[in-house]
Amino acid sequence: MKAKLKVTWICHFSNPLVREHLPLKVGCFESTLRRLLNKSAKKVALDFAPWVTNMANEFEAIESIELDIISPHSGLSVARHSIDCRGIRYHFFKPDTDYLLVKGFRRLLRIQSPAFRLNRRRISRFIDEIKPDVIVLIGAENPYYSISALDISGIPVILIAQTVYTNPDRQKHSGQVDRYRWDLELEIHRKLKFFSCNARIHRDLILRNNPEAIVFRHRFPHIRPRKLDNPFKEYNFVFFAAGVTKKKGIEDAIQAIGIVKKQYPEVSLDVVGKCDPEYKSSLVEMINKHGVAGNIVFHEYFPKQSDMHDHIQKARYALLPVKLDSIPGTIAEAMMLDIPVISYRTYGTPHLNKYGEAVLICDIDDVESLARNMMRILSDPDLSENMVHYSRKYIDLEMDNNTNVRNMARMFRAVYEHYKHGTEIPVDLLFDPDEFQVY
Repeated sequence: MKAKLKVTWICHFSNPLVREHLPLKVGCFESTLRRLLNKSAKKVALDFAPWVTNMANEFEAIESIELDIISPHSGLSVARHSIDCRGIRYHFFKPDTDYLLVKGFRRLLRIQSPAFRLNRRRISRFIDEIKPDVIVLIGAENPYYSISALDISGIPVILIAQTVYTNPDRQKHSGQVDRYRWDLELEIHRKLKFFSCNARIHRDLILRNNPEAIVFRHRFPHIRPRKLDNPFKEYNFVFFAAGVTKKKGIEDAIQAIGIVKKQYPEVSLDVVGKCDPEYKSSLVEMINKHGVAGNIVFHEYFPKQSDMHDHIQKARYALLPVKLDSIPGTIAEAMMLDIPVISYRTYGTPHLNKYGEAVLICDIDDVESLARNMMRILSDPDLSENMVHYSRKYIDLEMDNNTNVRNMARMFRAVYEHYKHGTEIPVDLLFDPDEFQVY
């Protein structure tokens, strides 16, 4: 019998389970300062990156893996804190952004490209103590922890791509590019050898950055959200995201509501998620300009994801015109809640219609088509029933957590054996570009 493989994830997440075991506290000085500056109270109890939680939950049953997870966590009253929970060892550290002195120093000197030395030291210390066989970096686009990959040597590192920041379309669809994040991701891509992604465009971008890369295919596991029994449908459409931004398509959604209102005056849209106050002001101006102030409401980010899932079930349909993601988690969540989805043609959304029209898709930035699909679903009850049918089929056949997580465990083992012994990697674990149509 093979010895357990020691795997360590470096990521950023939070959920109620781990917060129960963490010493969390907002400092009195910071609380006082925020009040004096008329800023809202700092929150430390927010769910974050649910896909990491879902992965961890599934790996509790994988006996061949000994798992440690390293993550920053805002609000820690100590520098480092480790816990054992349900067979997994969690290691949290207080990130440098939690220190007012550090934040003030960077702001005073206008430091745009911090080295995150404190974070890197704390991550390196955990790694030295754990002595893992394989390290898994989940997301290179977040410098405050992904920069630690540059410090690792002698241990194989797999980068699981949540997205690829170095996407030439980023400026077009998001309106801004952080040069530091861009350059750091490029440096990480060029340093590492092993990658995993779930979209053809991400695979191609990784190979563009590093032609020698070995690219696997992964599917993040999903915890199926709770379906409510006969929820009251208060809204026609819901737009939801962790962050309400241009690249998520909120501006297109507002414009589409303006078009649909001409035929359906009472059409309603619920916008759910955290929104920067300045950006929200610009959205309100847009809403007023299109004459839909009475048709759109905002709900702030829900600290618990389960509460958000309960809330969005008040809508009949989901309007999610995301522009940069492959298959956004929000779309998968809506499908699992039997909420028919209207979206844009990204690098992965056409795959959702593999077994039939599960999602109504139109070209990115084609707001007229977006509105036509909205009116189409409003006028045809049979259409939404068929979409729910094909959504359930896709979820059952393509999103089986047991299969996907065991393939992840095989990937970790394959990387270790290849790195240590030169063992050939099983072909079925590698990304097969023929499975996805060219975007």
